[in-house]
Amino acid sequence: MRRFAEDTSVPISRSRGEIDQLLRAWGAQGIQWTDDFEHDRVMLRFVWPRGEQRFMARFAISLQGREELEKEAAGVYGIREAYLEKLMQGRGKREHRVLLLWLKAALNAVDSGLIDAETIFLPFLEDRNGKTIAEIALPRLGVLLEGSASRLLEAHKGS
Repeated sequence: MRRFAEDTSVPISRSRGEIDQLLRAWGAQGIQWTDDFEHDRVMLRFVWPRGEQRFMARFAISLQGREELEKEAAGVYGIREAYLEKLMQGRGKREHRVLLLWLKAALNAVDSGLIDAETIFLPFLEDRNGKTIAEIALPRLGVLLEGSASRLLEAHKGS
């Protein structure tokens, strides 16, 4: 099966622009993109108001590292530099398109009343310490599934 946007030529800047436009139209009050070249990842954060509260959501995109791409670009006589450069230039394009698709689907589900925004974005919401709910809950998922959800929250208070 072909992966969505596998061979996209859409530049990252266009995908980010479409994501920004989508989030602004939805009511986001702030949007932040962070390129972390050292760790081969990109982060999107956005803030949206909900009544008296403001929620911050964070999405991380992991990119293939140079070492991985060098293996892909290796030929019989060593690394094919032109191909490696093409791979380096293309990394992140597909992931940005997938993020745009996911956000469009999520916001359409919210707008149609299928699910509320807090529920769909719950794993991506950040606390005051910059950790997402998923980062907090996933290590304790067994505890959550064994009993009361309040035990999960009590365990986090000490973190």
